[in-house]
Amino acid sequence: MDDNREVTVTGTALRGVWQMPVPAALDLRVEGRDVRGLNDADLRRLFPERATGERLNRLRNWHRLVVRVDDRPVGVATYTQTPTETHVPDFSVVIPQSMQAQYENVGAQVLDSLLSAIEIASLAAGCWRVVLIPQGRITELERRGYRCIHEKCGGSWMEKSLL
Repeated sequence: MDDNREVTVTGTALRGVWQMPVPAALDLRVEGRDVRGLNDADLRRLFPERATGERLNRLRNWHRLVVRVDDRPVGVATYTQTPTETHVPDFSVVIPQSMQAQYENVGAQVLDSLLSAIEIASLAAGCWRVVLIPQGRITELERRGYRCIHEKCGGSWMEKSLL
């Protein structure tokens, strides 16, 4: 009994000594063209290599899921749905270094919240498959059940069956 008390006291004392990262409070919202929630600087940060006119049009006018931490967008996904599939042509999670140090495992939290929201919305709409084109994080997506598809003329994407 005394050993347990000693461990508890030590654990409590150590928490006050070292600065430990805390879990982030995520703000996940569905936005549309009537909401101008992403400015050009946010878009360039989230999609540094591929900010084409077509992508900018989708990011501004399509339905999108946006995850913010401390009012800063750190994850975004545009989507559209057919009767059987949810298409996600723009998917990005970019966490600033300062935020990674401040919050515990924030990148995984943002990725999980975006994917969960996409999959729940898909199931609610009767879609049984999610097709997305990610910007990085391929291994993390594979761990969550997405698989890579490579077509010679059709390009590459990832997909997950929800059945």
